Formats: sequence, structure tokens, C-alpha cells
Amino acid sequence: MINQHDYTNLELITFGTGCFLWVVVYFFTLRNIQRHQFVEIPIVTIWGNIVWEFLWSWVFVPDMGSLFMWGYRVWFFMDCFIVYGAIRYGKKQISIPILRQHVGLLTGLGILCWLPLLYYYIAVYDAPLSHMGAYSGYLLNILISALYITQALRLNNWTLFSYPTAWCKGIGTLLISVFCFLHFTDPFLLSMCVVTAILDGVYIVLFTRQSTRA
Repeated sequence: MINQHDYTNLELITFGTGCFLWVVVYFFTLRNIQRHQFVEIPIVTIWGNIVWEFLWSWVFVPDMGSLFMWGYRVWFFMDCFIVYGAIRYGKKQISIPILRQHVGLLTGLGILCWLPLLYYYIAVYDAPLSHMGAYSGYLLNILISALYITQALRLNNWTLFSYPTAWCKGIGTLLISVFCFLHFTDPFLLSMCVVTAILDGVYIVLFTRQSTRA
């Protein structure tokens, strides 16, 4: 269930805790969808997320053990509901009228576009190097973290966003980054970890300042 041959206990605990916090992120995201009829995860990254989770749940096999594979599957099943929320309420993120009218079609096309891009990137570059999706995951994470900031500033309505999500997302990804520093030495991957941490920190600071003013 757990690969203790290739990973130390510290690495497994650090990565596992970070992954669990992302389950909490999805929980708060789904609760926010129900409360505000708004999906706070940027819609473009939702399309990429569901593809990444599908691929690492059912096509590629993480080498950390079956427990972590089922953790990825929990993300996938929760993300299915987030995608449904994006189809229903994703138009609230979009300012271009013609695109607002066809969110369902855009979501289908977006998922279809992400599928070959992520599949071949993972097959050629990611799976042989990380065996658990680190490279492709962080490319998506940088996009998510950057778009969270721009989306929140553009909409200028912080009540639509979840403060616990901001912290769980930031700390969860930070713990996974710590795992990467413990296990990998590739400066490209580690630089993506640093950039993601900076973006998450900026988002938390902006949200904290807004909460203090309110």
C-alpha cells in the first residue's frame, strides 16, 4: 500500500499531509459552490485538473503505493463535482458575453484540449522522471496559483472566495514542495516549487489584508 523502499517515512508523511490538505481544499470549494453558486478555482485550470487527476488515477500508476493512488482518485471524484459546478456557474468568472453563453461547450473543449497535452507530456517527460506527477502537477499549480490572484483582483469580491481554502491550498502545496526538496534534485522542478510558494503567499497576504479591512 505504501512504497517505503523508494521513499522515506518523512517524505511519505510530508507528501501525504499535503495531499490531504488538497482534499480539504476541494471540500471548501464544493461548499462554496453550494453557498454562493460560484466556483473559485479558475475555470481554465479546472479543465486541466480533472484531466491530470484522471490520467494519474486510471492511466499512469504512481509508484508511491496504492494508498496514494486512491488518494489521487479521491481528488478525481471530488473534482467531477467541481467540473459540474463549473458548467453551471463558471460563467460568473467570464466577462466576454459570447463565452458566458457557452460555458458547457467551453468546458468540454477545454478538457479535450488538455487531454493530449497532459497525456504526452506525462508519458514522455513526467512519468519517467518523477513517477508520481510532480512535473505536470507543478506546471498546473503555477497556473492555478497565478490565476487565483488575478481572478480575485479582477472580480474584486472576496466574499466569493474561501479564506480556509487559501490557507489549505498554500500549506498543502508547500508541504508537497518540501517533499520535492527532500526527494528530488532537479532545479527546474524545485524552482517551480519556489514560484508556486511565492504566488500562494501573495494570495494569502492579499486575502488577509482584505479580511482585515472588512
